[in-house]
Amino acid sequence: MNHLNTIEFQGQNYFDDRIFVLYLCKGTVEIEPNADGAVWTKIYHEQPPTDFIWCVATYRNCNRYPLFTINHFSKREDAVAYLKKIEPETPLISLNGNSPQPPISYDEYSSWKKKSNFREYDWKELYSADGKNASESIGQTKEQFKGIM
Repeated sequence: MNHLNTIEFQGQNYFDDRIFVLYLCKGTVEIEPNADGAVWTKIYHEQPPTDFIWCVATYRNCNRYPLFTINHFSKREDAVAYLKKIEPETPLISLNGNSPQPPISYDEYSSWKKKSNFREYDWKELYSADGKNASESIGQTKEQFKGIM
C-alpha cells in the first residue's frame, strides 16, 4: 500500500476521510450443514465460477483493508442499488465517525470522491503479482449471515 498520507482516527490510520470503502464483486456461498451452520463466502477477484452471486464487501479504509461486512445478492442490479444507497452514508473522519446527515446522492458522493482523488479498494495491492485467480474466503456465523437478497 503506497498511501503516503494517512489520517489517524481512534487509534487507526485511514487512507482518507472515509472509514469504509465498498467493493462490488462476484462470489459463492457455502453453508456448513452441521449444527453451528458456519457460512463461507468466497470472493473471486478474477475468474468466478459460472454459478456466482453478487456481493458488496465493506472494508475498513486502512492498511490491509480488513473486512467489516459482506452482503449477498442474486442479481447485479440489486447489489448496485444497495451500494448506491449505502456508500453515501459512509461514516467520515471529518464528521467524527458519523454519517453525513442528510446523506448526499450517490452521484454527488462519486463526484466528491473523484474531486478528492480518493482511491477505491484495489485487491491487487493485497496479493503477490505472481499469484493466480486471487480470491478471499470470509467466514460468518449463521447469525451474521443475512441471506442472499
